[in-house]
Amino acid sequence: MKVIITFTFILFIFTFSNPVSGETGMRIQEILNAKADSNKVKQLSDLCWNYRFKSADSALIFGQQALQLASQINYSKGIAQAYNDMAIIYIDKANFRSATNYLNEAMKIREQLKDSLGIAAIYNKLGIIAQKQGRLKDALQNQIEALKIYQNLKLNKYVGYTLNNIAIIHQNLGNNEKALEYHQRALEYRISLKDQEGEATSYGNMANLYARMHDTIQAINYYEKALALSRELKKDELICANLSNIGNIYMARKDYSKALGLFNESLQIKEKIGDAKGISSTLSRIGTVYTETGRFKDASVALNHSLKMAKSAVVLEEELSALLGLAKLKALTHETDSSFVLMRQYIVLKDSVYDNRLKQQILDVQTQYETDKLEQDLYLIKKDKEFTEVKLQQRKTELWLLIFVMISITGAAIFLFYRHQQRQKAAANAERIQEQEARINAVFQAQEEERRRIAKELHDGVGQTISAIKMNYQSLSGKAAEKELAPEFEKIGKMLENAGTEVRNISHQMIPKELEQFGLIPAIEGMLNLHLGNSPLKVEFEHSGFVERIGQHVELVLFRVLQELISNVIKHSQARQVSVQLIKLNTHVVMNVTDDGIGFDAESKEKGGIGLLNMASRIDAIKGHLHFESEQGKGTTVTIRTPIA
Repeated sequence: MKVIITFTFILFIFTFSNPVSGETGMRIQEILNAKADSNKVKQLSDLCWNYRFKSADSALIFGQQALQLASQINYSKGIAQAYNDMAIIYIDKANFRSATNYLNEAMKIREQLKDSLGIAAIYNKLGIIAQKQGRLKDALQNQIEALKIYQNLKLNKYVGYTLNNIAIIHQNLGNNEKALEYHQRALEYRISLKDQEGEATSYGNMANLYARMHDTIQAINYYEKALALSRELKKDELICANLSNIGNIYMARKDYSKALGLFNESLQIKEKIGDAKGISSTLSRIGTVYTETGRFKDASVALNHSLKMAKSAVVLEEELSALLGLAKLKALTHETDSSFVLMRQYIVLKDSVYDNRLKQQILDVQTQYETDKLEQDLYLIKKDKEFTEVKLQQRKTELWLLIFVMISITGAAIFLFYRHQQRQKAAANAERIQEQEARINAVFQAQEEERRRIAKELHDGVGQTISAIKMNYQSLSGKAAEKELAPEFEKIGKMLENAGTEVRNISHQMIPKELEQFGLIPAIEGMLNLHLGNSPLKVEFEHSGFVERIGQHVELVLFRVLQELISNVIKHSQARQVSVQLIKLNTHVVMNVTDDGIGFDAESKEKGGIGLLNMASRIDAIKGHLHFESEQGKGTTVTIRTPIA
């Protein structure tokens, strides 16, 4: 007797749902009356999966409800899941065209959602359909696509399942050594991941392969390993499959006692879980064992029960098996008329199944032809549309290029006009600035000329007059006879001497002779000595780089600004120490004046303050820069940076 292989491809349905079995009518009604949201879609999908082995029609009804609700609320993931679940039901029903259509719809949504895991699972199911249809090359290609995605995602558990499916395809191609190699790789993944359910599946599949190779010893060894793990995991479906497969081998060996014990244990579990198809299949095997051992009455009961279950579950393969078993039984018990009737029913049903499959295959071929023709027409339309779009795009490009050129020319014209205006404004501003600088320089030069004139008048006029008066006074004081007038003459003499000194100081301040004759450094030293020589205020003066003199006008401005700064320090700062640094660089002169006085608000001073404004005007006139840093109670630092000439 031929050993029946019950382990086939592993569907990755567990990736998306984990329904609870045994939903009661009340629970179903609860779900149907629930709020129309994504949670209800998930519950309906769970019902679809849960009824897969109980009633395929009921499962499809729940799947359609899930699809309809998901579409109403625009729940893309739920739509894809509903298509996926119903495709699995149609695979079970061998309606591969509907299954493929649903999977293709699910694939579109998974790709839009960029759901790599969902895409891989669809490739897996498409591979299963191709394998069942005998398109083993397509099956292998789909499984390889799934394998690539799982490997990229580093989902080793699913890598193991895909390797298992690839192994089964090689097994169906007759590449037994290749199949064994892939089964071994899948087993290694599952053991490393401690995936006991997957490990049990691999043992079962390797046992199937050994059974196919007629190595029943190895087959039973691996089936028993699978059965032990299945019992440990309490996976009823796997337990039943392994029990049936071991029973098939013992039945082929004609060890009917062991076979019957295994089949009966499998039957009890299938009755517990309500697997109508499984019950029918196991009863058919039990009936065959009873027939072979001469227990015809028990065989009749088992086979009739199997036939009844097969008809109620609409499982044609099991119905055919039960009819053939009953026909054989009637022939052995010499009930030839009944045997003939049963064989007639068997042949009619088999022809019907064959015709339906043939019609389905013809319909699939016709559909494929129409699809190919439609695709060819669509391809031609697409090419024509692409050509039209290229021409349209070319015209659009030309139009946009023309618009761009026009905008560019207009923009360039506007830019050139604006640039011309800006240049004119800049030239006018530069001319105004130059004129203002010339006026400021003229004012300062006039001031300096007036200072020179007044200083000269003081020195040559008033100073000489005071000197003459002093000499005449000294002559008269020596001739005075009254001794009592001597103190008065002495007092007047001191006053004349002080007046002369004051006139000379004013003259020197207005036009420092050191600046004209010796340069900036000696002039500053003389000025600091004159102002601060007898003052408690300590002064430090440092300079560097002044090997040669700089421009006269720059020297005069720096001297006048420093005069003003020192005067401000003496009058306002309450400082105890002031530092003056003067540094000559290649193209500029930098002067820093720092005191430790009470400081001031630099911003308010810059907005007002005639003295500071006067200093700023002088520095601006020689294209220099004046900067104040000061805070209340933290002293003041003034930095001046000017060109050398």
